[in-house]
Amino acid sequence: MRYTNLKNKTVCFLLVIVLNLQSCAVYKKAPVTLDQAVVTNRKILIIKTDNAKLKLINIEQIDGNYYGYIKTKRKIEKIPLIESDLKTIRVLDRTTTTIGNVAIVVGSLGIVLLVVAAIELSNWDTYWGDWGTY
Repeated sequence: MRYTNLKNKTVCFLLVIVLNLQSCAVYKKAPVTLDQAVVTNRKILIIKTDNAKLKLINIEQIDGNYYGYIKTKRKIEKIPLIESDLKTIRVLDRTTTTIGNVAIVVGSLGIVLLVVAAIELSNWDTYWGDWGTY
């Protein structure tokens, strides 16, 4: 009974970690301009001159001014972007993000299976210890 409880807790813990890591995003290393960021329909990472990071859903240009959409707990907010306050602008790399998320899921499931197998094998002699003796 104790091993079953340990196995259930371990599997649940590892699956929670997998789900948390699956939301990771990888951004391209090469910075882009604001005009290029407006054209792409991807998430954007902006590092400001004070090293604050903004993760934007989208950027749009209205009357020569740039606005970024940021997701908060309650809604999506529109914030103005000032070019002189921006250090780098990086666009989401979909291919690397997808490969990374798949690798995290497959690797984590492999680890979960190894942990479950180790727990089951540690309990092996309880079930099969007297099987070979006559």
